[in-house]
Amino acid sequence: MRKSSKGFKHRPRQTLTEGQLNESRQIIAQSLNDDPTIFDLPESKRTVDDITNFFMKIREGDNIQRLLPKEKRRYVVYLRKSTDDETKQIRSLEDQEVECRALARQMGVIIREEDIIKESASAKKSGNRPLFDQMILGFKTGKYQGLLAWSPDRLSRNMKEAGEIIEMLDSGEIQDLQFKTYTFDNSPNGKMMLGILFATSKQYSDKLSVDVIRGIKGNTQDGKYNGVIKKGYFADSQSGLFMPDAHNWQLLRRAVIMRLKERKTNQAIADYLNDAHFSVRRYETDEYKVFKMTKKTIGDIFADPFYCGAYKYGDNITNLNDQYNFMPLITPDEFIALNRSMVSDFNEQSVGRSSISQRLDFGILRGKVICDYCNKTMAFQRTKIKKGKNAGSWMISYYCRNKDCIRHNHQKVIEKYGYKLSKSIRLKYLTAHIEWTLRHLTKNTVEAYKLYIDQLKQQVAVDKNITKRKLADARVDLKRHNDLYAKYQQLQVESPDDYKRHHKGKLEYHQEAMIQNKAIIAKLERELAKLSSSLPTHKEFVELVNSYLEIILSTTDIIEEDMIYNKLVLNLRAGDNAVSVINLNPPYNLMVDLEKVPFGWG
Repeated sequence: MRKSSKGFKHRPRQTLTEGQLNESRQIIAQSLNDDPTIFDLPESKRTVDDITNFFMKIREGDNIQRLLPKEKRRYVVYLRKSTDDETKQIRSLEDQEVECRALARQMGVIIREEDIIKESASAKKSGNRPLFDQMILGFKTGKYQGLLAWSPDRLSRNMKEAGEIIEMLDSGEIQDLQFKTYTFDNSPNGKMMLGILFATSKQYSDKLSVDVIRGIKGNTQDGKYNGVIKKGYFADSQSGLFMPDAHNWQLLRRAVIMRLKERKTNQAIADYLNDAHFSVRRYETDEYKVFKMTKKTIGDIFADPFYCGAYKYGDNITNLNDQYNFMPLITPDEFIALNRSMVSDFNEQSVGRSSISQRLDFGILRGKVICDYCNKTMAFQRTKIKKGKNAGSWMISYYCRNKDCIRHNHQKVIEKYGYKLSKSIRLKYLTAHIEWTLRHLTKNTVEAYKLYIDQLKQQVAVDKNITKRKLADARVDLKRHNDLYAKYQQLQVESPDDYKRHHKGKLEYHQEAMIQNKAIIAKLERELAKLSSSLPTHKEFVELVNSYLEIILSTTDIIEEDMIYNKLVLNLRAGDNAVSVINLNPPYNLMVDLEKVPFGWG
């Protein structure tokens, strides 16, 4: 028997017998008999996007990349002419805009008015186009993901900027690049041709590993099987998408309930699943294989954001619920609760070694606090209090790690200010200032409401496009399974031996798939009707803004608090235990009565 490099034997998994399979299904049937709604997922106040944000924040400094579907990418349209003389232009800016808007409609994406960049400047030399530079910065900061232009020569005619665009395609900072006059393929050959069209002499070689990584990234973005099957799911043999594996999915759902509601230990849950003959399979045509659960396996499942729809593979993360009709095992709220409950089961030493446990204690306002002396982002830090009434608890603060900052030169500070500057600022000073600001969101509510409605309309349009696409996919999938069910049903009647030998279990599979698709279609139709309902009134908008402050003051949920801060706060400038400036995101920035907001010591 083959051994691994560590000396462990690889034992083949046993095939699940028909008797064990029936026994497992009976356990599920008994659970449904006791409670018909036991496997219905509850409503969640958090979304999968909140979970992806969470995992991106805890990987501060890493190059983790959010992969978005076409409908959710923010596209910028770049239009350029090189001279003011219209007679010398191949296409005027207006003509380019019309054709690029037509391309956007063809792609099914929405272009915001503020994302149409018009520039009159030559592209022969780099550094000659300030609007182009702003656009590039927008991609590097994650503001934009997609780029539309009339032709490649509108973007660049020099080697430096052309190379920068190609490097951003390589890194994924530009996720989609489309032209009206040229069909671009984001592949090694496509980038080579683009380089030629850019008139650049950039020479590079894309190795096989690059293609492999690109394939993995593409599969992750599409929500497809990448070589690692997830327990409770199998990969559809045609599409490669993750599908719930009937009773095994339900067994895991029962495990979630056991953990959250019944407060069972991971070992007790593992014993339950083993007694219920939990099994796995790679594709729907494979036989079930017995999988022995351990408490570690249970912990790994509960800590995997895949099960709520945040599919993380390497340095890429995508929202499966945006990509297709994925059936999650847990809600985002349950994901946070599951991991918190696991943390409580470990002692302090274990928590320190547990990556997921560490992650759950991520920093509020991470990446939003700017040093007022050096303009660098301040780092999140946790310090355990050793003395006093709060001994044993954690103090959260933000530390200026720029060694060239004046905060780190005590002698220079004393000469200039007469006292030392603190290298950090406590979180309580920042949150106190935000609370004061929220109490004075009263100015220009009408203008803010109009901007809010405009933003909401854009978001609703995006959500409608995604829902319509998923609804169309579900209807096509329902018809496919219905046709295949009829085919195998006829085969079973006409050639029962052939069906039993080559197609056993396919009738049950397609029947279950049809039931799931009908439920998905009904759910999507309800979502579409909800999206088509009336927009909130001005009064409801004001009440919503007021509720943010109430939630912050009352909640004990650090993640819920951080969600509101992310929604409201763009950044803060912090001095010596003081906030000098707070910048809010639109439309809330229009509502602040600055004269009533105190600045200075927290």
